[in-house]
Amino acid sequence: MVVAACRGHAMLSDAAQRRGPAAGQGPAAAAAIRGLSPCRRSASTWRLVPAAQRRPRPPMMDSILDDLGSNGDSAAESSTDLAAAEPPAVFPPLLSVDLASDPVKEGSRRYRRTVFDFNEWRKHRSTERYVRHMQSMTSSRMVRGLAAPLAYIFAVATAVSVYNASVEAGLLPSLLPEVKMASNGPFGSVSFAISLLLVFRTNASYARWLDARKAWGKLINRSRDLTRQALTYFPPEDKPLLDLLCRWTVAFSRTLKCHLCEDYPLAEELARVLRPHEAEALLLAKHRPTYCLQILSETLKSAHLPPPLPVAQPHNGATAGHAAAAQAVAAVPAAAAYRMDENLTEFEDIVGTCERILRAPIPLSYTRHTSRFMIIWLTLLPFALWDSVGWATVPLAVIVAFLLLGIEEIGVSIEEPFSILPLDALCDTIEANVKELQRTHSQQGGGGGEEGSHKARPPPARDIVGMAAAEAEAEEAAVAK
Repeated sequence: MVVAACRGHAMLSDAAQRRGPAAGQGPAAAAAIRGLSPCRRSASTWRLVPAAQRRPRPPMMDSILDDLGSNGDSAAESSTDLAAAEPPAVFPPLLSVDLASDPVKEGSRRYRRTVFDFNEWRKHRSTERYVRHMQSMTSSRMVRGLAAPLAYIFAVATAVSVYNASVEAGLLPSLLPEVKMASNGPFGSVSFAISLLLVFRTNASYARWLDARKAWGKLINRSRDLTRQALTYFPPEDKPLLDLLCRWTVAFSRTLKCHLCEDYPLAEELARVLRPHEAEALLLAKHRPTYCLQILSETLKSAHLPPPLPVAQPHNGATAGHAAAAQAVAAVPAAAAYRMDENLTEFEDIVGTCERILRAPIPLSYTRHTSRFMIIWLTLLPFALWDSVGWATVPLAVIVAFLLLGIEEIGVSIEEPFSILPLDALCDTIEANVKELQRTHSQQGGGGGEEGSHKARPPPARDIVGMAAAEAEAEEAAVAK
């Protein structure tokens, strides 16, 4: 017992030396961050893979640790958060492997951010899509992503077929029975449950994807509306504030994009939108989208938007009419300030919606049970097929597995929508719309473009309104004559 204890202590010491402590923390704190006590960490030495090759923590968990660490009490808070997120297993898994297909699936998500135009829609509706989709099956990222489970089903089906064929041919001892199902009734009776599970999974995942897309569509609309109102109602002396509001409106969308995705460098995104000191201040913030909204709120507060003018009690009908008109005209800028602040409130709601989608997946127990159900069902499928189709069991089992696992894979892939939504294109749309509104509002006939650009641009909106008013006055003068 003493020798065994010494060996266990040596194994634990070697494992601790190989892993090393967490950044800036001792061994106890490092164990706490991983949600494991020091004595439980020794259980990891029983795994069949080296610790360096073990699956890393999710990137979202690392970001949570970084955020909590900035407050000075990262060790205690991080251990609490991760203990809730990743409870340690009482019995360590016998095998921990990183499937080669996982990096393929994650890396391919960036190629699914297609923005449709007229040509894309024509291609999408074309009857040639059947041929095109079948030809691309061998290079499909979904097929490559499902390589591991399909290989497992192929191996099971092959083993069942070889074993049963050997028993039937008398190549194995006669005492060994065939492994097959005499009746497919019990097997088929649970097939409807798989259908219900897959339908619920895909519907719930699509609802999350649609909510995310609606939130970003609302962000585009509110950004246009905020910019339009500011350009219309900010007085001329507030031109610096107006430019500031336009810059930070664009920066907000790009900050939210980087807040929701891990593969976008925020510093590079802000370099071409904000001034250096503004970008530096934003990068120092912990919750950057909210900081952008604070800047926009202070900008509205600092603008010289006049309040409604008080009007004295009128003494006759004529004066009352003029007073009401003056009150209405004066109240427009003040009402616009409230409307612009409502747009900022919509911005905050959009942030909350996106964070809810990102941080709250479909209940994990449902996902786990669906995966277990499907793997068990597909594992037993070759036993049910052999008696009726023989050696066709192998290809049929693989095809059925591909079809069913593909449906579930679609649901899992769109459950987190932000890494497949074309957020780059949506942010570019917001930036282009804001700049276009600035150009068409300019006093120089829509100037502000690049030097040497001779592309015709529309005149400012105020010029169109002024010309319409002048034409109306000319018509009234002609009628009076």
